[in-house]
Amino acid sequence: MKRFARSALQRHVNFHGHYSFRDRSSGAKQLVMVLAGYKPFLWEWTLDRVARFVPAGSDVCLVSPGLHSADLDDLASRCGWSYLAASERNIPLAQNLAIQAHQAAAWIYKLDEDVFVEAGFFEGLRSGYEQIKAEREYQLSMCSPIVNVNGFSYVDFLRALGLEDAYRERFGAPTRAGDGIPAWYDGEVAVWLWERSLPLDETAAFFAARPFGYSAVPHRLNIGAILYERELWETLGGLRVSFPARIRTGLGDDEAYLCSSAISHSRVACVLHNVFAAHFGFAPQYLAMRRAFPAMQARLSSADPTHRSGTGPQTGAGIAEPPDSGWWRR
Repeated sequence: MKRFARSALQRHVNFHGHYSFRDRSSGAKQLVMVLAGYKPFLWEWTLDRVARFVPAGSDVCLVSPGLHSADLDDLASRCGWSYLAASERNIPLAQNLAIQAHQAAAWIYKLDEDVFVEAGFFEGLRSGYEQIKAEREYQLSMCSPIVNVNGFSYVDFLRALGLEDAYRERFGAPTRAGDGIPAWYDGEVAVWLWERSLPLDETAAFFAARPFGYSAVPHRLNIGAILYERELWETLGGLRVSFPARIRTGLGDDEAYLCSSAISHSRVACVLHNVFAAHFGFAPQYLAMRRAFPAMQARLSSADPTHRSGTGPQTGAGIAEPPDSGWWRR
């Protein structure tokens, strides 16, 4: 009886919170859910790429845990996207609310606002997921691309580009782990990996030209860019929300719960070898990347080397302020 009561309470906590929702969904089978609100200096590049490359017929929902952004609200309106702003700054809860609001979505892409995607990203991730599923060797939990700054797939990134020896000489053995390694905590490593990722469109094209292949992930996977099915989310009862949600952000809780619970259900996460995305960096790498990013902006894309605002203004200790072009407000 107590166990049943605890389960019922957990289900209630997982799906109940205060939020506002501007619903522009079309009932699509494919939902692109972007967690955003805390790194506005990146939106000009990351959300712009979502707008350019999201497949037709997809629903897109920007999700802000713990705040309402007028800029994101306006951008969503102009792009025909939905916008959900949750009162509680709890990341698992905000995602549960967004998925619950898109009842028809059978496929869920989850992106963080600091992930850079390129042409073919969404299609490649879906195609790879379906190929692995058809092989029937594994029961899948989720698929992820090769990501340059990622505790697991940065090693695949290094090997594909012939950079493993150079990395080893400078930073030591390229160990894989969900955290606690230089690729997770060292800002110099993040900058080094990024410098070898540019221009992003050429790097993405290089990986897209590789034959299909994948690796099963034997540890906690960083989930800044993943695809999974609604069926998994329903099987798990949604993402687990710690109580009380109002005073706990749940930062990393979605990742820990999704990975551990999937394993307990014999569901495997896989990284696709022919899909690429770039991740700005983890929290310990933030300051180093903020300092280095202005010099990288002009090289993000070979097709448009100056982009919209060049390198942007710099103030303070060499840390760039958000680009002032304000494209998302126009």
